[in-house]
Amino acid sequence: MTSSRRDVFVLIPFHDVDQEKAEVLRRCPDVQVKDVIFSNIDDNETLLEYTERVKKVVTERDINIILPTSDLSTFVHAAITKDFPHIPGPSVESCFLAFHKAYTRQYLDPTENPPPYDVVDLNSPTMLEDAGRALKKVGLPAFVKPAAGSDTFGVRKLKSLEDLMLALQDLKAMGDKNPNFIPSPGAAFFRDYFKLYLDVEKYPLALRDVAIVEPYLDALANCTVDGCVVDKRVVHWPITDQIRFDDQDAKFAAAISPSSEPEDVQARMREVYDGVMDRMVRFGFNHGFTNIEVFKMKDGQLRLCEVNARGSKQLQTIYKASHSNVNQDYVYLTAGSGIRPVLPTETGRYGIAYPVRFRVLDRPGNLVHFDQIEKLKQDPDANIRLVAGPDDDVTSFAGSAGNHFMYLHTYGDTREAMIRKMADVLQVIVKKPELLTYPIHYGM
Repeated sequence: MTSSRRDVFVLIPFHDVDQEKAEVLRRCPDVQVKDVIFSNIDDNETLLEYTERVKKVVTERDINIILPTSDLSTFVHAAITKDFPHIPGPSVESCFLAFHKAYTRQYLDPTENPPPYDVVDLNSPTMLEDAGRALKKVGLPAFVKPAAGSDTFGVRKLKSLEDLMLALQDLKAMGDKNPNFIPSPGAAFFRDYFKLYLDVEKYPLALRDVAIVEPYLDALANCTVDGCVVDKRVVHWPITDQIRFDDQDAKFAAAISPSSEPEDVQARMREVYDGVMDRMVRFGFNHGFTNIEVFKMKDGQLRLCEVNARGSKQLQTIYKASHSNVNQDYVYLTAGSGIRPVLPTETGRYGIAYPVRFRVLDRPGNLVHFDQIEKLKQDPDANIRLVAGPDDDVTSFAGSAGNHFMYLHTYGDTREAMIRKMADVLQVIVKKPELLTYPIHYGM
């Protein structure tokens, strides 16, 4: 008997081979996954060079679905959608507006009276004057971060012009030394790609290394509002909370599902999300996930923090405990098929995603017990994802939140049980808990 499910041939860019993930994809009930191809960028390869190499794989392997799992992979997805119209996906322009923080502010923020911002060109001969102008516009205290960065790289709180100059010089030095550093690639990494796929006259900052300067917002809470667009229609997914750490400049970390915010606040956050997505769809976003981070201020106002035009590995991992019908990958696999995803429903359990960050840069093996990590793999209420080994070099870069090389997820029947499990696991695996940027303790 033949299956009526559509055959799909999947390519996952910016991803090492992962047979376990491939097997999970093959279990999608709505399509017949015939092939899963993983592809990752080579050292010193530009985004356009990598995209051109991936396009050859699309042709050779009859790929008809792209599964993006990171900010940069959405650009590959969007370029392939443009060049191969039978492959569903978003436009390059919509992904760019979500990725580039200055243009996010200009084009996607639907909130009333959004805070001011300014940009400083890291290669400008008038950088000092530009920095002074930016602070005059936004005021102090302020925040600075790369306009094209992720993973909190280069994020810093500013109390003076001197703080800003030091931050800009650090960003420039790191970018000059490592132009292809994936959490914050330099303009040269993007340049040829943007010249081919983006209107760089409309978006000239795309070709420049710039930092964005904004007011420092002392928010009461930070929530992530998730969802997807299927056939140009928005589908709401869960809202997650972050934990506030008052002693840090970047005060929020981790993600807890489901949210404990009141229903009326969650409804207002979804209105902000819908405002962002209305703009995204008008710029060509389709068949993909987008999550936004929203600050809740002490006076009750909501402020857009950032927009991420892709699914989230961390959110998907905790959704498995807190909700049903929440496999983001399966939604991507059914793109273009007319299948509308079932709305997520809460299970009554809780999950937390926590990037284990340290204030001091060191070899991973000096900071955590890797032998204990292996033992925890059998614990159903704990999940650990490593992005580096015990002897790998992860000491070259850090944002204000510190470096990280692993993600820890724990689950529980109550919020308290979930936090307790997190604290228990950290006690077992962390060698130097006093160095944790965001320490987790019982009773949080």
